[in-house]
Amino acid sequence: MTTTPETEKEMPQTPEQLLADLGEFHTRTLASPLPKHPAAMGWQATAGSMAAGFARALHALNQVAPARAQEITTWFQGPFEEGPDPEEHTDWLEREVAGSPEVLHQWVEEGRRYAESSKAATEAWEKEQRTV
Repeated sequence: MTTTPETEKEMPQTPEQLLADLGEFHTRTLASPLPKHPAAMGWQATAGSMAAGFARALHALNQVAPARAQEITTWFQGPFEEGPDPEEHTDWLEREVAGSPEVLHQWVEEGRRYAESSKAATEAWEKEQRTV
């Protein structure tokens, strides 16, 4: 939400404001020095890429359906400016994207396997760094 000085009334963030935030975030992920830690570097690259993709999609939507772009912006901001509600979004993913609880469960299990693999790789990297 944005507070206007004249009224002290909270106003929903506009798509243009969110686009600027996403653009700034994406640009920051590219600024040197980049993280040396492989996991941090990977997550930073992923976050930057996702911000870029979201910005492009929101911009395109705002060109053809500004009211829908505002709905997405308001959803993304969250009711208390804490961001999207993870539980609500997971329910939406299951219903609109995964199509079934089984597919969503498969995604969760794959995510856990990837997280375990990433943790093992990070621990190996950290061990190597201590011996250097």
